[in-house]
Amino acid sequence: MATTTQTLASQLSNLSNKLLIYYLAPIYVFGTLGNILNIIIFLRRNLRSSACSQYFICMSMAQIILFNAAAINRTIALLIGYDLSTTVNALCKLRIYFYLSSLGIMRQCLCLISIDRWIITTKSASIRKFSSLRNVRRLILGSTLFWVLYSIHTLVGYQLSPPRGCTNLADPSYSLFYAIQIIISASLTWIIMIVFSILTLRNVRSSRRIQIVTQNTGNTTAVPSNTPQSIHQRRREMQLIKLSLIQFTKKSSNQTAIESFLTTVGLLLLYTYSAITFPIYTLVSNTFRKELLLMCQQVFTYMTRLLF
Repeated sequence: MATTTQTLASQLSNLSNKLLIYYLAPIYVFGTLGNILNIIIFLRRNLRSSACSQYFICMSMAQIILFNAAAINRTIALLIGYDLSTTVNALCKLRIYFYLSSLGIMRQCLCLISIDRWIITTKSASIRKFSSLRNVRRLILGSTLFWVLYSIHTLVGYQLSPPRGCTNLADPSYSLFYAIQIIISASLTWIIMIVFSILTLRNVRSSRRIQIVTQNTGNTTAVPSNTPQSIHQRRREMQLIKLSLIQFTKKSSNQTAIESFLTTVGLLLLYTYSAITFPIYTLVSNTFRKELLLMCQQVFTYMTRLLF
């Protein structure tokens, strides 16, 4: 029985290590480059004036920090066979601090994106006024400051505890607090995204019905909202709505091995989501694709002038 238990634990450990080496390393490179491209595209003239683009920029920055705080550390540790964060207490604390704060900022941006898409699709003009660059920048600054300060508890709660390494299990009370706040923050993110995505879809459908009724009445009176500039703005906002909606998407050695393996799989799923945002945005949004092609053309033209 002991041999079987040891075999299962070693098999799961080896599988976890192989996943981290052969899957996490490419995801880290692909995700970092993809998020850098996201930032460049959303900073272009046609998109940076949109309030929602500011949230996408902030989220991409948070995802880059998330990769460099957690993913690269695990990959390097497995490749060289030595992890400084399991021997140096300061590195242990800092790695968890940047991981939790960047994860919190990323989730906050997802919630704010969903809420902002509901705001700009509502019929109430007074509510739509809240979707302004000034308000968005204040919310981003406030959210970032909140998570930077809130995550300080990891600098106290996480300790090096041989043979576990960098862990929060040394203090049972803190371990319980950490688990509860992770569950609450993850659950609230999903609830907010689901609720406001449904409300946004309802607003969009309601707006389409109003346009159909207006066309059927044969009303040919010119209105300011039908100018080319306003039509282009509405199309651009609809593309950003699409981008926001696709975001919605002491123990035995056996027990310890299974939980460790499931934790690894969960982290890989988190890193995978953060890495595939660029191809998803490219596939879903026509505006994003156009800006990407324009940027590539400009880079090609610039390089051609330098070379020839």
